[in-house]
Amino acid sequence: MTKSTFVALAICVLLTSAVPQAAAQTTAAAESSATRAKAQHVIDTHIHLYDPRRPDGIPWPPPDDTVLYKPHLPAEYTSLAKAAGVTGVVVVEASERLEDNMWVLEQMSADPFYVALVGNIDPYRKDFAEHLNRLRKDKRFVGIRARNAEAIDYLNPQVLANFRLMAEAGLSVDILANGKGVEGVKEVGALAAAVPHLRIIVDHVLGFDIDGKPPGQDWLDAVASLARHPNVYCKVSGLYQRCVQQPAPSNIDHYRTVLDPLWENFGAKRLIYGSNWPCTKKSGSYASFVTLVDKYFGEKGDDAVEHYFWKNAAAAYGLDLK
Repeated sequence: MTKSTFVALAICVLLTSAVPQAAAQTTAAAESSATRAKAQHVIDTHIHLYDPRRPDGIPWPPPDDTVLYKPHLPAEYTSLAKAAGVTGVVVVEASERLEDNMWVLEQMSADPFYVALVGNIDPYRKDFAEHLNRLRKDKRFVGIRARNAEAIDYLNPQVLANFRLMAEAGLSVDILANGKGVEGVKEVGALAAAVPHLRIIVDHVLGFDIDGKPPGQDWLDAVASLARHPNVYCKVSGLYQRCVQQPAPSNIDHYRTVLDPLWENFGAKRLIYGSNWPCTKKSGSYASFVTLVDKYFGEKGDDAVEHYFWKNAAAAYGLDLK
């Protein structure tokens, strides 16, 4: 066999093997789009917008993060999301700086695709009400994500007083429980009991570290206890980032040990879609993440798809979606 003949045969083999793979990917994407098409809306409730080129820089992500430390702005996200079937987005503030709430609102501009902002006000502030009243003049401001440079004591009297103001205003609180395990779930449960009229959304599958193994019974018990509070929602979001294995797998079976107990406890009406873009870039494309979660909820039926992709977001954030 001549060298040229060998090269030609090798190319032929590569092309032949690539065709079924490409066809499978195309089929999977088409099936996923067909499932989401059954939903009236697809609302992504968890993305971040920021720009490290701003004069004062940004507090997150750190400069050594070569994937995330670059501008992530509406033009890029809109293109990716609309191509994946998204019809609206809730931005979640990624900065502790109070002034950055207004910067994000300005980035959202008057584009109806950007339906809401989950902002940031330090829950320990004694002037919390003043800043809350100022921000809520913009109807897109629907709540805050409880975050601070230090860990938050959710039962602190000042924190509770400020969260009661949120409840009275009909606004919500997102909580990031990443890396706290069972104790993080229990903390949210204590807050839910203390302020039962406050809508609480716990981000990124309750912050569970996904390794493909079944969770311990202590975590399962804590989830069951938390789900008894009807004012608590859970975002099935950030699955790639919560994976111990990186880059994260794109096979839904890897995530079932966590998703199944969340489904069993929170049911169809309290699980919410969120991507955690641009963090998704570390493990795959935006479309691959939508396809991943669509696979799971598509198996649950049309009603589950409707609630996961938009109805639960509308209930949790008070969105006017028709």
